[in-house]
Amino acid sequence: MTMHVWRILSAVSVGVFILGLILLLALRLLKNGYYHEYTQDELLKKVKAANSKNSIYFTSGETKNFIKKYVICKTLYDKYLVCNYTKSFEDISYFVVQYSRLKRVIGVINVTHRDTGDSSKVIALKKGCASVNVVIGTADGITVNSNVIRPLPMSKVRIHAALKSLVLFTFLFAVRHAAVELFSGVYTLQFLDNFLNYGIIAASFVLALLSYLITALCFRRRNAKIRNGGALEYEFL
Repeated sequence: MTMHVWRILSAVSVGVFILGLILLLALRLLKNGYYHEYTQDELLKKVKAANSKNSIYFTSGETKNFIKKYVICKTLYDKYLVCNYTKSFEDISYFVVQYSRLKRVIGVINVTHRDTGDSSKVIALKKGCASVNVVIGTADGITVNSNVIRPLPMSKVRIHAALKSLVLFTFLFAVRHAAVELFSGVYTLQFLDNFLNYGIIAASFVLALLSYLITALCFRRRNAKIRNGGALEYEFL
């Protein structure tokens, strides 16, 4: 191929790379949906401790039959949650839906606690978390809520993986060509017609294909994460 053709292919690659990157950021294909809508829980009181500011809330809905209250503790560096159970449970699981100040969901934690006392373990929250809703899942074998998080369709995962692979391949293609033109000098066209150049393009394609397979096969299809900390004694009353 002529130098003119290679430069056109490189320019097209840059354009496709930019378009693909914009689509990845704009479509947000891997963002899960949530069935649970934000509920304003009743604030019981605020307590200022030596190293933290603590806000105690009553739970709402069916959750209050299992978890009476929860406290959001804010320190200089951390933010965490502790729940106050209505009784001791052999096994309890619940979802902690985290919201930003604009009441946008920024994360969901799936908590499982066995042989509980009166209070839960420490549950780490995101730094951007302004408020939470605690949604009961199961308690001692009784299922209360099972549809807090909408399953993420694999079709969206595959589209995301394909776009990411396309972005990776076009980026490598454009960078390869730019490097050749910058460092090959008068031998640029000779190198572009060399087997090594086509080998680099083939290797870029293989990397993009591997990226697709890894994303499609290994992506976790839910964003609820188990992030339980150690035990904490906290006086709610």
